[in-house]
Amino acid sequence: MARITMGVERFGTEASESEYRGLEAGDILYFPISPPLVTEQDRAFLVTQKQVDAPYHKNISYRPLEDRLKGVDQDDAAQWARMHEIMRSYSQRSVAFMAALLKRYAATWKIDFASFRPIEEDGRRVALHSRNDLLHFDSFPTRPSHGDRLLRLFTNIHPERPRTWITTDHFEALAGRFAERVGLYRQRGPLAVCQDWTVRAAAKLGLPVVARPPYDRFMLKIHHAMKEDVEFQATCRKDRWEFPAGSTWIVFTDSASHACLSGQYALEQTFIVRRSSLACPERAPIAILEKLAGYPLARTA
Repeated sequence: MARITMGVERFGTEASESEYRGLEAGDILYFPISPPLVTEQDRAFLVTQKQVDAPYHKNISYRPLEDRLKGVDQDDAAQWARMHEIMRSYSQRSVAFMAALLKRYAATWKIDFASFRPIEEDGRRVALHSRNDLLHFDSFPTRPSHGDRLLRLFTNIHPERPRTWITTDHFEALAGRFAERVGLYRQRGPLAVCQDWTVRAAAKLGLPVVARPPYDRFMLKIHHAMKEDVEFQATCRKDRWEFPAGSTWIVFTDSASHACLSGQYALEQTFIVRRSSLACPERAPIAILEKLAGYPLARTA
C-alpha cells in the first residue's frame, strides 16, 4: 500500500492510468494542501460544533440526493440551517472536484452520503463493530453496494492536529484469511440466491429488512470478523499515516484496510463507483470473493 502525493497543480487535472490503478489496488491519493472544498469561514464554524448526544448518530451526516441533514440539534434553527448549508456546499464542491480528477468514474457513479466527524477518535467509546480505531474494510449495513465500490474523500479541517490512520494488507491479501470464517465456502450459489430473493420479497411487503445480496452480507461479516479478531488486530503488520491539518486524501475503503487512531474535525464524501467504470475490475473485492467462492455474489445488472 502506498500514499501517492499530489500537488495543487493537480486540482483541475485527471488522474493518470497508473494513479487509477494504484487507487483501485488500495493506494491513497493524498493532497498535502486540500483543494478548496470548504471556506475558512465554514471551517471556523464547524470546529465549534458538537454532535447530537445519541447512540445512533455516529457522525453528522448529509444525504445529497435527499438534501437531508441528520445528527444535528434541530432546536436551534439558525445553527441547523447554517450546518445544512455548509454540508451541502462541501458535498457539491467535493463532487465537482472528484468529477474532474476521476472522470472515468463520474459518468455512472452514485453520490452517497457526506459526513462531518466532530468527535476526537482517540478514546472514543462506541460499540465494537462501530469502532474506527480497529482495522477493517468498509461495508454499509443499510446501503448495499451490490458489488460496486466504496470510494471516499476525507478532509482534515482541524486547525492544528493531524488525523492519524493505520493500514495493513489490502483486501486481495486478506480475503482468504477471513473467507472460511464468514462462511463463503459453505453458502453455495442456490442457497445464496434463495436468501437474496426471500429478503427482497419481504422488503416489497413493507417489512423492515434491507435487501442485501450475498456479496454485501459477506463484506459486512468480514468487517465484523476483523474487528472481533484480537490476535489479528494486535499482530498484523501496520503502516502509520499522518494526515496533517488542511490536507485531503482519497481511498477505496472497501479494499484499503484502515483504522483511525486519533483526530477530530474531519469532513468526508462517499461515492459508489460502478464496476463497469473501473480500470481494474479484477481487483474489486467482489471479483476476489467470487474467485474464492466459485459462484456469483451479486446480480450483474
